Formats: sequence, structure tokens, C-alpha cells
Amino acid sequence: MSCKTKAVLKFLGAAETVTGSRTLFQVGSKKLLIDCGLFQGPKEFRIKNWDDFPMDPKEIDAVILTHAHIDHSGYLPKLVREGFHGPIYCSQGTADLLEIMLMDSAHLQEEDARFANETRHSKHFPALPLYNSYDAVKALELLWPVPSDKWLPLDEEESGTAFQLIRSGHILGSRFVQIHWDDGNGGKVITFSGDLGNGRSHIIKQPVSLKESDYLVMEATYGDRVQPKADILSVMERIINRVWSRQGVLVIPAFSVGRTQEIIWLIRQLEEEGRIPKDIPVWLDSPMAQNATEVYMKHEEELKEAFRGGELQPPICPQHYKTVSSADESMLLCMADDPGIVISAAGMLSGGRVLHHLKARLPHEKNAVLFVGFQVEGTKGRLLKQGLSKIRIHHKEIDVEAEILAVESLSAHADSDDILRWCSEFEKAPQKVFLNHGEPGPLGALQYRLKTELDWESEIAVEGVEYELV
Repeated sequence: MSCKTKAVLKFLGAAETVTGSRTLFQVGSKKLLIDCGLFQGPKEFRIKNWDDFPMDPKEIDAVILTHAHIDHSGYLPKLVREGFHGPIYCSQGTADLLEIMLMDSAHLQEEDARFANETRHSKHFPALPLYNSYDAVKALELLWPVPSDKWLPLDEEESGTAFQLIRSGHILGSRFVQIHWDDGNGGKVITFSGDLGNGRSHIIKQPVSLKESDYLVMEATYGDRVQPKADILSVMERIINRVWSRQGVLVIPAFSVGRTQEIIWLIRQLEEEGRIPKDIPVWLDSPMAQNATEVYMKHEEELKEAFRGGELQPPICPQHYKTVSSADESMLLCMADDPGIVISAAGMLSGGRVLHHLKARLPHEKNAVLFVGFQVEGTKGRLLKQGLSKIRIHHKEIDVEAEILAVESLSAHADSDDILRWCSEFEKAPQKVFLNHGEPGPLGALQYRLKTELDWESEIAVEGVEYELV
């Protein structure tokens, strides 16, 4: 019998919250970081990005990414800046998206610092970025794209320690991460779900069903709710026609990767079916979303059959689709009074160009804001959804007269039923399930459902606590 290898799990982020995904998995002498995300949302979360990392980054042997969203990858330049120099394993799709997203994140960090220095609203002077473009470039140099569905050794010394990536259906390139190690008795496997897709994307393929895993670290973002399964085309048709009839602007805050591609495809589909006018201008005010859409088209192997051949059938772009590249063009669009649809980032109103559009559109009742994704507690997006009559943007009080709408069925996350359905396909229950990436309510609800419906034991992950896997 071979010598047993000790395995320890420690959550450094996304524990009892939905942001800052970072999980340390130590097996033997090897230290692996699963995801390396930024804390996003309210200041109380964002400020955690400035805390000292809980361990010396030089001690981390490798990072393995589930996907490219910034709350799972955006801390990488900071980690590299602090001394990490190992490989960053991920899928090719994730690597391609990160070339866009990490540079954009670095640019935003630099712009935030510049703005703080101009306005002197920061208590630190000079205000410094969390990281800069040089740090992002150094992180990108460490990316190591690997094929999926293939066990890959992590080194030659730790016999039996290997990992593989399996499609999770959340966004392009998203993967489950599985790690195998020698426990002295045939080996063990732990699976990290990352963000689990719900299988309802119009563009990318659904998540792969897994048959077994000894341990499972699973997200619980929508653990307490079931997303509406209404006909999304009919919902979008009603909203667009209503705003267009009153000659207003429909502002759609959307994540640049995944959600934006779904939205512009839906609008085009409505045009093709004659359900909305074909002369509605659609502006995409997000250079990152433009670039991400091009990356999507490069990866036919991850797209549904209707999207093969390098373009969608019908094409992804609406007929009067316009991209907005420069900041000056964006500001001119904010000042214009032309009706239409504006899609812009960031999806949770944590920053970016969409805030300028909201400043211009929220005070007028003919306009509308449509939320198409999860809004973290305390964010401007959550506050608007909850009916706030005034909101502070760029240190200015803005009246909220525009119609505030939300479509829950466009989320790229699995809901509570989806998660239970995916878990039910396991041939035997995991030895232990750890629930992360969720707020307390959803975590508790999912834990209850796992126990009562599947008889699975689970534990809600606590940040900083070490869990020995035996």
C-alpha cells in the first residue's frame, strides 16, 4: 500500500458571499489555488482586495481556473505582483477571454486611481491602482491552456496527483476542476464546480453530468430560488415594444462575457420573427464585450449547433447594431436623446460606462433599466431593484424616475432546481459537500434541500477555516 497523502481545503474567498472566489487545496507538499478572483460589490467587500494575501504567493505551486469572470480571475495580476510565478492552468476559451478581461480590469484599476487623484475623494494621496497593465501582462504570460476531459499530472514527484477540466456550461471556456490524489487506498477525487451553468443558454452547450466525486465544492448563488422559466423572447418583446412606444431608451447593464452575447442574439431573433421593429437602434457600449463576442465565434466546439460555421443563424447582431468604442463616443451617446437600446457594462453597476448612461437616463420616466443578471447585496443594481427613489452615482444624487425591470431567467447560473437535478445524476453521494459562492440565505436553503431531497450531508464553507479531507 502506498503512503497516504494528506489533503487540506481552505477557503480564502467566496465563503458566505458570492464574490472573491479563491480556494486553497493542499495535497501533500503541493499548494494549489482554485480560482483567484476579485472581491466585487459594496466597499466592505472591495476593500478586502487590498488586504495582505493570507499566504505567501510564492508558496503557491499552481493556479487552476474554472472560468474567466473577474470574481474568479481578477486577482491574478495582484498575485503575480506579490510574487506568484507558477503556471495558471485553464481552458483555451478562458485563456482567450482573459487576454481581454485582465487588461480591461487593469485599465479600470488605473482609471479609478486617476479619478481619485483628480477629485481627491480618496483618503490616500496619491491613490494607487490595485495593479496595473504591466502586472496583467505578466499574469497573462503565465497562462497554460490545457485540453479538457484529460487527466494531466501536476508534477512527477506526487505520484497520482493529477487534474482535469470538464465543461460546466456557465460561459465560454468554463470548466469543472477535478483533482485526483493518492490517499493510500485507491485514490480520491475532489470536484470544484466553479459557477454551474443551467443548460438554458442559447449559445453555449450545457454542463456535463458527473457520475461521482469523493468531495464536491459547489456554488450556491441561486440556492434559495428557482428562476422563472417564462418564454424569454415574449418577455423581451413586451419590454422592448413598451419602451420603444414611448420613445425611451432601454438601458441593459450586462456582463461583457456571456450575458451580452445572449442579449444581442435575443434581440436579433425578435427582429427576425417580426416581433419588434427592425429599425430600433441597438448600441453596444462596451469594448470588452465587443472583443469577447469575437472570441465566442472562434470557439465553435463550445457553441450549440445553430452557431456553427463562424456565425449565428440568424447572425448574432441586430440590424441596426452599432458598437461604441471610444470614451468620447460613449459620452456623446449619453447626451443624445435618440430612443433605442443601450447595452453596457458593468452588469452589477460596480463601475464602467453604464453608470454614465444611468446618470443620463434614470431621471426620465420614458426610459427603463433592465437587469438581466444577479445583483449582489449592497450594490447599486440591488438597490435599484429594491425600489430606491434616489441613487448616488459619481458622488451625485440621481432621481430614479425611469422604469426598473428585471429578467431573472437570463442568469447563467444554475438555480436551486438545476443544482439538485445536476447532483441527482451522481451515482453515489460524495463523501462530503462544501457549499460556497452564495449569500447566507441561499446557502442554508441549498443545504436543506440537499439533505431532505438527496440525503446528502453538506457543510457551508467558512473563510479561513481548514478542512482536512480524510
